[in-house]
Amino acid sequence: MNKFMTTFKLTFLSKLKAKSFLITTLIIIAGMFIAFNLDKIIGLFDSEDDTVTLEVEADETFLGVFEPTLQSYDDTIEIVDDDGSAVLEVINNEPLEVEMRMEEEISSSQEESIQLALNETNRAYVVQTLGLSQDEIAQMYAEVPVEFLVAADDESGDFEAADDDEMNLLNMIIFYFSVILMFIIILNYASQIATEIANEKSSRVIEMIVSSIRPTQHLMAKVFAMISVSVLQVVLITAGGLVAFYFSDTSALLDQFGLEANEQTTKIVVYCIIYVILGLVLYLSVAAMLGSFISRMEDLQQGLMPVTTLSMIGYFIALGGMSFADHIAVTITSYFPFFTPFVMPLRLLVSDTGHAPMLIGIGIMVITIIITLGLAGFVYKRSVLSTESGIMKNIKRIRK
Repeated sequence: MNKFMTTFKLTFLSKLKAKSFLITTLIIIAGMFIAFNLDKIIGLFDSEDDTVTLEVEADETFLGVFEPTLQSYDDTIEIVDDDGSAVLEVINNEPLEVEMRMEEEISSSQEESIQLALNETNRAYVVQTLGLSQDEIAQMYAEVPVEFLVAADDESGDFEAADDDEMNLLNMIIFYFSVILMFIIILNYASQIATEIANEKSSRVIEMIVSSIRPTQHLMAKVFAMISVSVLQVVLITAGGLVAFYFSDTSALLDQFGLEANEQTTKIVVYCIIYVILGLVLYLSVAAMLGSFISRMEDLQQGLMPVTTLSMIGYFIALGGMSFADHIAVTITSYFPFFTPFVMPLRLLVSDTGHAPMLIGIGIMVITIIITLGLAGFVYKRSVLSTESGIMKNIKRIRK
């Protein structure tokens, strides 16, 4: 046990002190601080904070409609009686024609606000011209009520309300971020662990190592050290994200981008964290097993091809399936162990997904991880002193 812990500590500390670990973690955390304060950053560089004084040359009827409408769209535009930095002149009322004269350019958002306010004012003019009553105006702008019904599952011939399949934007962002984070860390650490194992074998350092520690014990110490480092990085990034979220003006940010939590948000956060960790453990275990087949560094990329391919397929299924998370293809692939960490949380974007599929997916992954680690130990023990130059030759040797 002491030899296991010694190898574990050496590997863990060396990876923890690596510049790649520190730089990657800091960049991702900094990115989250920027994302959570994006509205403030945009405000620093956006000229729309500059107040524009607008002089309106029109009758009182136009001004009475236009001014409150414009203020509802943009409060950085102030209407003044004279000496404004911009002049809006009504050239014709029927149809409404307007000319804007400015001392200097205003921002595109302010131009859009003025355009929208003019459109609303024009509609008010048209309605007034038609001589409609208030009830008729209200009826014209009223939203048409509609109820969507689908046939009941009990074959009774009755109809019931259709489920709301509209996905929550905040939940989609959380899922999107977790999938990208997992994909990046898998590719990074899978390459590192396979490189370490292959480098020891190719340099013959392993001959001295296995003379003092059992090969399987040595491999497991390295695998668990690398897993611990990757999980620690996920924890640090998650903690950094929570700190960034706490110290940002979250209510204003969520309102500005139309983000709103629902009953699935907490569930998707928890399960995304669980599946990211399990996904890292699974793919790093596979990378360790593949690294055990390699005796030369030249064969490293070829040996890691299964990890790269499987993770990329799972990644693209997850992102491509966001628009049809309840499709049968998504459901089936979510139970394939190497796609489960990518695809299973995707099903939570559909509001009627419960805990049962998530727990089944966790069970599948745990069983697969145990089998993979056992197989990795077996392969490493049989091939640790192999000098065969090709991966296929090493596989044939292990099967003997």
